[in-house]
Amino acid sequence: MYYNEFKSPAIIKTGNNILGNIDELLKVAHLYFPKKFLVTQENLFEAYKDDLSKNKFEKIIIVRGGFIDEAPKLIEEIRNTDAIVLAFGGGSVLDIVKYCASKCDIPYLTVPSTLSNDAVYSCVARLSDEGKKRSYGVQPPTGIIVDLEVVKKSPKELLLAGVADLVSNLSAIEDWKLAHKNIGEPINELAFMLSKEAALPLFNYKEQDLFSDDFLFDLTNSIITSGLAMIIGGNTRMTSGAEHLISHAVDEFFPDRSTIHGIQVGWAHLIIERDYRHNNEQYQLLYNFYSRIGLINIFNKYISWTEGDLKMLVPYAMKIRNRYTIFNTI
Repeated sequence: MYYNEFKSPAIIKTGNNILGNIDELLKVAHLYFPKKFLVTQENLFEAYKDDLSKNKFEKIIIVRGGFIDEAPKLIEEIRNTDAIVLAFGGGSVLDIVKYCASKCDIPYLTVPSTLSNDAVYSCVARLSDEGKKRSYGVQPPTGIIVDLEVVKKSPKELLLAGVADLVSNLSAIEDWKLAHKNIGEPINELAFMLSKEAALPLFNYKEQDLFSDDFLFDLTNSIITSGLAMIIGGNTRMTSGAEHLISHAVDEFFPDRSTIHGIQVGWAHLIIERDYRHNNEQYQLLYNFYSRIGLINIFNKYISWTEGDLKMLVPYAMKIRNRYTIFNTI
């Protein structure tokens, strides 16, 4: 018998006030390492140093996060060490650690300070290189530890970006089905199923729920499920469709007008359903949910494009990568 093998996390732990209990959590999970390194940003370390100091770290490394030019220095710090690296921060910190740990072939944990995107558990790191965002294939983390009390201190906009990024899986799998129908692209049905299931629980919530334990627990699980879909599928096809191409095009060609990735993705997803897929039922369902959860107001605040501008962005989006989407049928 032949199976598609993949590495699942050795530890997934979500809870309140667990940042100071990481040593014990690793012990319970039977994860023993001679050394532990902490990589974070200075402001986060200062904000949470009392909790972090309850754990034993061989070395604390401060980074900006999100920039490829930091990689050589961080790689030099962590290479050739029998250690596990803990990445504590937002997506920018997680991504630089994912990239460097993968280059050094050493294990790492993600300890997110917010839940704005799938950086928590994915096989891709997004880093800036000379002002341009680039995607790099990486190894997934050994584990994920999410302190909900930390996440509750993150801005509402970042949590909503995480919601929109995950819900856009429903757009990505529609593009995948279209590619299967029109050009015979194969579909990994397990990855397809996990991508869809990651999005659906979020429709049960409204804006007043954003900082509740139930919502944040479901958002964490959705992010991990979505990441697992990518790892099983071996790419981002099931989580990144035409809506992501629009967001990446804005970042690439109009960086002065770009904003939070998930917000751009959610905005594009909504318009694509109405104007390109002509799926009025799905558009209305999505619009009603976005209104209920608070995303429509966030679009109005953060997006500098008009709805009509998306048509102008399509040719730029199609330059991002060779991926068949609804745009190929225009």
